[in-house]
Amino acid sequence: MAKKKPLSHYVPKFSNKYWADESNFISYFWCEFSGTVKKEPKGKKQWGRKRGLYSWAVENALDKELETKAAPVYEKLINYTELSRSERFLWAQFILSQLVRTPSYMQYEKKSVELTGVKSEPNCDRVGCQECLDLNFVANRNWLLLKTHSDDYLVRSDNPVLQTGFIELHDSYILYPLTPNLCFVATPMSDSWNPFDDNINPTMGYEMPKGWAHMVNFYLAKSAYRSLALSPEHAGVISDTMFTEILGAYTQPPFSLHVTDKQSAESAFDSIRRIMSIADGYDYPKWEIERLTPDYPEETIA
Repeated sequence: MAKKKPLSHYVPKFSNKYWADESNFISYFWCEFSGTVKKEPKGKKQWGRKRGLYSWAVENALDKELETKAAPVYEKLINYTELSRSERFLWAQFILSQLVRTPSYMQYEKKSVELTGVKSEPNCDRVGCQECLDLNFVANRNWLLLKTHSDDYLVRSDNPVLQTGFIELHDSYILYPLTPNLCFVATPMSDSWNPFDDNINPTMGYEMPKGWAHMVNFYLAKSAYRSLALSPEHAGVISDTMFTEILGAYTQPPFSLHVTDKQSAESAFDSIRRIMSIADGYDYPKWEIERLTPDYPEETIA
């Protein structure tokens, strides 16, 4: 009897649990049958997964070589514990792996191969490795932990990392909600930043003004693929209005399909926009996103 394809959690279970109550998430999802966004409870382990997304080899490698190691680092960040250099690079590996293991990224990657005929398999597939030079572009940025106002919350999207631009560019940044009330940010950097210099700056905590999290949620929902999840206690009029209108309106661009520099960034993104447009049957406009991060305190920069 043939072995079943793995039920792949493209958003790891250990990172999802903070959005669930004792039994459920609330999920907003695009229903292909009705052509509308619907809302329903999802079982605690049933969101952020898809059968056959990866091979068993990749599924097992993600579990043993990355997620098991990254889970304790996740907890350290939630508890505002400063990471060691090796932990910062492990966290960078987790973030970059999370970007390339989602259904939307893999759809665009497949379409890119169809259009160009160029197929390159990364040595470590979806897991990444702690020797990859790309990790420097996350690990050596300044880091912030943004805490929501007590009245606000953050959602979890099926594209859980919001990447604003090519990681090689100094003004790009990454947001990743850790819990409904805490968001990790690898910040924009100055023009003089050298990503291959070890960053000795501390991870700074910052409390969002009231309402700021709603703007973050707007872009998280907009850059989703098919669904997002939130804690049942946060579902209501605001979520029903915002998420049913904008869910997946501009799916997270697969920036890592290209390596670029400042001079060629515009043409590189135009290529990505074309891939997305053909794959989704929609003519995506120019990618634009408002600044969603506070300034890293300059007086702390060495």
